[in-house]
Amino acid sequence: MKTIKTFKTIKYLLLGFCMLSLGCYDDDTLSSKPGEPIAGVSNLTHNVNGNELTLSWDLPSSYPEGIITPVGVQIVVSVDGQREGGAILLQNDPLNFIYTNYDPGREYRFTLKVVAMMEIKESEPYVSPVWFSEGTTLSL
Repeated sequence: MKTIKTFKTIKYLLLGFCMLSLGCYDDDTLSSKPGEPIAGVSNLTHNVNGNELTLSWDLPSSYPEGIITPVGVQIVVSVDGQREGGAILLQNDPLNFIYTNYDPGREYRFTLKVVAMMEIKESEPYVSPVWFSEGTTLSL
């Protein structure tokens, strides 16, 4: 009987320790990278011609040290609050994108991020070489 009581005590102590450990979890170390962040796209505009919507933007004029150019742009499209498919990745310093299924009766949201590769030093083997800017969003 004493063994069962000891087992329950140990089980509750371990459960409490796990809850405290997870409660103190700090994800800043996972969501941040060393160095200067990449600027996002600017001057995001749109033009509608029938069922085609053309997005145009400017890329940053400069990048942090170590960024490999040309860069790409990732576009995430949401229609009526639902994400449409996967992310679209345009490469080689793109400055526009044509969306061909535009319906003016629906609500759209386009989120664009600059995507770049960074040279990683051998002393940083656990840092991803892929860098994303903050998103710039256009809602229609």
